[in-house]
Amino acid sequence: MSQIHDRLDWNLLRTFLAIIQEGSISRAAIRLHVTQPAVSLALKRLEEQLGESLITRNGANFTITTAGELVYKEALAIYGSIARLSLAVQDMPQDLSGVVRLAVVSAVKSDILDQVLSEFHLAHPRVTFEIMTGSSSEVQHALLHFQAALGISLKHKNVLGLAYTPLLHQKYFFYCGKSHPLYGKTDLSMEDLKSEKFVSFASEQLDGVLAPLALFRAKQSLDGHTTGTSSSLHEVIRMIRSGLGIGALPEHVVSEEAASGNLWKLPPYEGMARVTLYLMWNDSLKINKAEETFLDYLRKNLTVAGY
Repeated sequence: MSQIHDRLDWNLLRTFLAIIQEGSISRAAIRLHVTQPAVSLALKRLEEQLGESLITRNGANFTITTAGELVYKEALAIYGSIARLSLAVQDMPQDLSGVVRLAVVSAVKSDILDQVLSEFHLAHPRVTFEIMTGSSSEVQHALLHFQAALGISLKHKNVLGLAYTPLLHQKYFFYCGKSHPLYGKTDLSMEDLKSEKFVSFASEQLDGVLAPLALFRAKQSLDGHTTGTSSSLHEVIRMIRSGLGIGALPEHVVSEEAASGNLWKLPPYEGMARVTLYLMWNDSLKINKAEETFLDYLRKNLTVAGY
């Protein structure tokens, strides 16, 4: 009798991954560009081959079984290996090549990162970079699901499976745009902000990655109406610059906007919070030689810089 690994179809595991990640068979069908009956049939075939029920159906909903959780974890590892197979064969120490896949939050402004990218490219010109952007949760999702080797994002709490090291400490200040009534005023106090409308990040919640900003507002009773939110730093800047309300921004990112007069700094003038941006990677992922070399070089530069 043939072993299960000799006859198991990888496409069945890929379909099962989509079902669990999408939370429904219909959404999995849309993601895979197949019909819903085809997804249901693939799930049935996988359960038959494994001899286990992987989900428990309850009408349109389902819950994953213990066996299903185990299969899901193993399928993730297999997916990561397949997705990175072509990269692994490029690991040639004597002439480094390959692809370094990064997932980063928007508008990362880091002199150390820029310097490392420049020096690494000069030393290893055959290495290429693929950089995807997203929210902090999307960056962490990409790392956990083997879609990127390295990530740069904020974090509210430790995530099982991810390793971290500080990349950059960001100091946040309140700003307003030219059309805002507070623009140009220098004799302001915190009391002047209490009746103002706010623009905020989507993660500016007590349980989000920008919890320090939410905590500061709560302590200062800055509970004015929120007129705009976004997970994109660029869009938050745009809304503040356009006068929708005041909002917190990292000083080093918007220093040129402030110097040119597009933004005006508001109290507290010593800053409201310090938030750390982290370099992250998946501890369980076997990265290729190019990614390993880049990670080591970046971490050494961060150590020299005191991070």
